Amino acid sequence: MKDKLNISHFKELYKSLKTPFPPLNWLILGMLVGLEQRWVNLKAEQTVDMAIDEYHAKMDELSEPVYKALIEETEDGGFTIGYFPEEDE
Repeated sequence: MKDKLNISHFKELYKSLKTPFPPLNWLILGMLVGLEQRWVNLKAEQTVDMAIDEYHAKMDELSEPVYKALIEETEDGGFTIGYFPEEDE
């Protein structure tokens, strides 16, 4: 029965809650297996969210400023798209 639990803390908790009544033990084991799965999913989600936040923070530090593109119509009816920075005088 203990092979159904993967994390040692949940195995120890099962040992401490184990009773001499087998049907109750199955209920306890089922509850702990469900809790363990939810705990693993939450822990994985939290780890991924933290890694994404750290990545975004690093990218914000490293990112170059974004300049607005300027679209101008030419004399022949075409368009030019480009970045024309304002010159500081």
